[in-house]
Amino acid sequence: MNDGVRWGRPGELCTCGRQAIEVFETDHGPVGWCRISDGGNSVGPCPFCGSPRKHFTPWGDLGRCPSYRLRLVGGDV
Repeated sequence: MNDGVRWGRPGELCTCGRQAIEVFETDHGPVGWCRISDGGNSVGPCPFCGSPRKHFTPWGDLGRCPSYRLRLVGGDV
């Protein structure tokens, strides 16, 4: 893959909570992407902070949780 992008490993998550297909290196650390741009279609709490609703940017787009981590257990890669 291109510089700064690699295939996701088992247990690495997209910002929506699904398994990450790709992982991008960003200024904020590694960020997973599942290649589905719906922000997560499941109803329920945020897998990262437990909030009952999805997170949005100040301008109203779906956003990532401030508590997002590439992995829920075992820390970041």
